[in-house]
Amino acid sequence: MLSQIDKQIFRTWRQYAVEPHIAKLTGRVIRATGPRIAVIGNCQAFGIAYAMKVMNPSAVVDHFSAIGHAKASMDLLVKTLDTYDYIFTHDFLAGHLRGGGDSEELRSRLPKTTLTPAISFAAFHPDLIYIEDKSQPLHGFIFGPVGPYHSALALFAYRAGLSVDEARALFNENVFQALGYFDVWNDAARELLETSKARFGVDLSEDLMKWARRGVFMYSILHPKSFVLFDIARRMWEKVGLKPPSTDFSYYEIHDLARAEIFPVYPGIAKVFGAQGGYLFKLQNHHLANSVGDFLNLPQYLTASFKTYEKAGPERLSNARVDAWIADEQTKNLLLGLARENLKAGLTPTL
Repeated sequence: MLSQIDKQIFRTWRQYAVEPHIAKLTGRVIRATGPRIAVIGNCQAFGIAYAMKVMNPSAVVDHFSAIGHAKASMDLLVKTLDTYDYIFTHDFLAGHLRGGGDSEELRSRLPKTTLTPAISFAAFHPDLIYIEDKSQPLHGFIFGPVGPYHSALALFAYRAGLSVDEARALFNENVFQALGYFDVWNDAARELLETSKARFGVDLSEDLMKWARRGVFMYSILHPKSFVLFDIARRMWEKVGLKPPSTDFSYYEIHDLARAEIFPVYPGIAKVFGAQGGYLFKLQNHHLANSVGDFLNLPQYLTASFKTYEKAGPERLSNARVDAWIADEQTKNLLLGLARENLKAGLTPTL
């Protein structure tokens, strides 16, 4: 089966080498007369590419997804991308392309390539973790009811032998306080700003303040809302000398990443940011034309998570944070005690 990047390579050569000749023969006017722009990367790359198209509708803007395995080699990708005037790429590891090759090799072979930041921000979702599956060489994660997104509290509860009801009792403010979930903002902001400046050469401090004024700007740790990606696209244009026009992006924005899984902002944490929170977990649905999708409340999510962990087996359920909680008797006993106290008090949230 061809990957998205394989299909995009085919489309690129059709657009670049075939369509101009057809247009010349038929007299058809080609509308895309601006620069050719390629955006390569992870799940955020489409949103950046779309924003760039909004900023210049006459440009050819193509998205290459560095997710999954492609049949194309680095040689073919480089030959294809060399037809573009501007290339923007996220960091990506070897393994996506046949025969290897990562983003550093791409940049060395095509110096016109600009490294683009991928936004990561944990303050709204401090409980969200990934469970690595070391039996898988690429994207090796345990997938559960909400894809790769797991709750550290849920995993702890399962490994500590708690019931689903006892696990629900962990989802309360006294537990969040004990674990430092209310104190993540400063570290998350510092990491984002320092990495963006040191690794990518962009200062996002003003952008972060603007995003924060709009409330919760992430669907998960790695999935920002579309206006965040628009600002990243604008910064990338400025970096390569393109002048972003004044555009009301909110009128044209599409929330592409909202089709994927959405991890809730827990009520106690949302309150810190003046937002409304909940325990509604959205399942991925990339086929909105066929179905409106589905959601899980907290008991449903925990029940499904426990089934996932039971099926995977305890030897595959390693996460550094939860491992540390389990290994530290003081932390483990604190969480177990809070679970029992909250359960006795009837503090078992659902939504």
